[in-house]
Amino acid sequence: MLGIAIGHRIARFGRLGPEGRPTVTATDLAGTDGVADPATALTTLLAEVTGEEAVATGEEAVLGLPASAGREAEADLRRAAKDAGLRVNRIVPEPVAVALHYGAIDEGVHRTVLVVDQAATTVDLTVLAITPDLTVRIVTTRTEQLADDHALTAIAQELTEAAPDAVLLSGDLYTTPAHRTDIENLADVQGLTMRCRAPELAVVHGLLLLEDFGLLRIATGPAPARAHFPPPLEDPEPQPWPTPAVDPEPQNAPPDNALKGRGAMTAPPRGREQPPPPDSEPLTATGPNGRGAVTAPPRGPERPPPPHSEPPTATTPPIPTPEPEPEPELELETPRREPAPTLRSVPVTQLEAIRRDDHLLVLWAWPDSALTARVRWRREDVTTAGDGPRDGDIRCQRRVYEHDGGLDLPVGRGAVTLTVEALVPDPAVDTEGAASLRIPAEPPIVEYEPSLRRRLTGARVATVTFTARTGCDLPALRIVHGLGRYRPTSTAEGTVLHEVPAQRLPAGAPLIVEFPLPSTKGPSWLVCFPVDGPDSGPDSGQDHDIDIDIRPTALHRLRVT
Repeated sequence: MLGIAIGHRIARFGRLGPEGRPTVTATDLAGTDGVADPATALTTLLAEVTGEEAVATGEEAVLGLPASAGREAEADLRRAAKDAGLRVNRIVPEPVAVALHYGAIDEGVHRTVLVVDQAATTVDLTVLAITPDLTVRIVTTRTEQLADDHALTAIAQELTEAAPDAVLLSGDLYTTPAHRTDIENLADVQGLTMRCRAPELAVVHGLLLLEDFGLLRIATGPAPARAHFPPPLEDPEPQPWPTPAVDPEPQNAPPDNALKGRGAMTAPPRGREQPPPPDSEPLTATGPNGRGAVTAPPRGPERPPPPHSEPPTATTPPIPTPEPEPEPELELETPRREPAPTLRSVPVTQLEAIRRDDHLLVLWAWPDSALTARVRWRREDVTTAGDGPRDGDIRCQRRVYEHDGGLDLPVGRGAVTLTVEALVPDPAVDTEGAASLRIPAEPPIVEYEPSLRRRLTGARVATVTFTARTGCDLPALRIVHGLGRYRPTSTAEGTVLHEVPAQRLPAGAPLIVEFPLPSTKGPSWLVCFPVDGPDSGPDSGQDHDIDIDIRPTALHRLRVT
């Protein structure tokens, strides 16, 4: 299976490698608009795919187009792919593929996501509404030119208008951490889930995952308040009745009175009677799975009574009409709506958490039959309302967990208590409960940067600047001056030039101390040690751990500036 995404300026080709990770070839179309001229774009792309990645005639491919491309562009791309020797499995909008890449589409979920696909000069913003019956609806999509560099403004406006549950990033631009940070700092993103894992692979990888979603429906327009009838595949308008399985193109189906020998009949609206088609043979109407068969009456001179007329007399035989059975038909058409088996909670094994700044990577071993886990967490250090939520309760899908290499939780740097339980459908399981883990708070981090300058008088002055990521109580410190090729590791390996008293250090507010530095020759170092810490030397008086991490911003020697 191949995944091919044709954009306006860039085309991408990919296939899954032996480890399940896609290998992607990206091609600049060099002035060709791939949506307007897909034949040239495909020729340019496939010409660069050589060697072991070369495409064989008749290979099956899933194709992607921008969400703004219309049906005419889709038809042109399908025709171009066939002319190139490919077997087209399906064509889907690129934002839907991005949602598949990040695991945002799953049975039983109800969520709204914003897909942000930014290139060098444009940004595509698409809002997707995902419903529990595996229907993905493209609510809105727009493209913004970035001549005035207002991408963040456009994204912030879309977040305000759409109020999504998550933000999904796509495109090579977001492989740069600075661009992701710009979006993370937007006010409307706070509290939302944001995904940016391998954004350069998002579209192609999502296309390759499509074969796992055989019943995935794609529609456009605002989502209905209550969708009793799921929309047909890739049809922008919902249909009031299920489409007969024998007709692959319901939008071109003739009206009811023109059906002759089709073997299926669309059910009439509830509460109205349809007369038999004139001058035709008896028709047999069959439900989608062979149930609910109804035989229309033979042709005769009698005409059916008009609506709201008197009941038929003895000389006018009643016209049999199919009894509406919407519920059975719905059950047959959408078997996924059957009640799910009762799930039991069992504790996971090998539960652990790895700190990554203010995030936790949570890992565990899944029971064989579990596809979902429930994760609950509670922060132990929340003191004010502005510190974010104190606790949380989420569901983690196994497929997303395995794709991301664990569960990422943005819970801050404080102490956290975790409980994780797997949900299994096995009624024979008699062990219920959850695995629990407490993660201690990360020690406050204080960074310091020494510098050295020479005054006009020739005297040398040393400056040490302290900064903290979070507010903390800075302990008393000794600043040690060391000579030689090696950096001092204790106060005994240098001369104490200055002492910093214990004090409160606010987050982000620098503390600057200055003191004279004696004139010396050769390499020179300035290192800070807590007065009561284990590295302060034999004369420190105490020897216990200080619950603070004091680290230099660089380990280079001093240089005069």
